[in-house]
Amino acid sequence: MAAAGRTEGSAEEQVSRRSVVQSVTRAFDVLHLLRDTSSPLSVQEIARGTGLDRTVVHRLLRSLLQADMVMEERGLFRVGPASVLLANRYHDDLLVRRLALPYMVELQAGEIADKPWTATLSIAVGNVSAVIERIWTPHTPLDLVLAVGDTFPIHSTASGRSMLAYYEPEKLVDVVGPELSSELAPILESARASGGIGLSRGEAVPGVEAISAVILSRRQAPVASISVSGVDLGDQMDQASPLASTLRRAAGAIGQMIP
Repeated sequence: MAAAGRTEGSAEEQVSRRSVVQSVTRAFDVLHLLRDTSSPLSVQEIARGTGLDRTVVHRLLRSLLQADMVMEERGLFRVGPASVLLANRYHDDLLVRRLALPYMVELQAGEIADKPWTATLSIAVGNVSAVIERIWTPHTPLDLVLAVGDTFPIHSTASGRSMLAYYEPEKLVDVVGPELSSELAPILESARASGGIGLSRGEAVPGVEAISAVILSRRQAPVASISVSGVDLGDQMDQASPLASTLRRAAGAIGQMIP
């Protein structure tokens, strides 16, 4: 029976591989590499970073250049302007963002009005948490204001931990790997026990603390998180603090409006 199971799994993997268009997959490999790099890359660097042949990379880049998905500067390549249109379309269509904005404005006017803190809305994208909205106060140093689209390793952020706490065990291992999954177990258990409150004390951004509440849909799926971050959250960095309670209530109200 065990051998039969392995054969069946192998057959499913083969069908899955046949259903994938290789050139599209490779093009996204190139785009993902450029997305995660702060400076433009040469063809050789892209080939090395993706494991693709240089000839293949040349062909992919020509196609991506025609679609404005990449741009070239003196033989170096970076993500192109057409990617903004795709990202903006997705960003504008996000239901959770539209629902969360009034609660973030309320946070700005209330709990963080005179504090150098930022309210942030994040979603999980694979093994990173990505900022999709943020609101700050006049007291917040601009170098601490996250940009929309900023990403961080999901296991290191308060927002990521609040969402990971509600992942199925198999999915958690797929996302962060077995070793990190084991290390995170007590942290995620604590987040679940507190009703979805995640904490980070400089693990994502050195010197910056954050507290976050998971936004669960009506089906109890983690769809996003709402958080507050700053250089000194003081006694608010507790899963039973007044700020934690405010975030938990806001997250609960938002989640009730998401199918």
